[in-house]
Amino acid sequence: MTETLTAATWFWLLVPMPILIILSCITFVTENRKQRRNRS
Repeated sequence: MTETLTAATWFWLLVPMPILIILSCITFVTENRKQRRNRS
């Protein structure tokens, strides 16, 4: 019996990770800008 991953399984494996990476990069950049403004 062969187990195959459904489209929904692939979606939840492949979609959340890039979204988290993109959001973390955006947060990192915006937080750095806020800190630079506060310092100067």
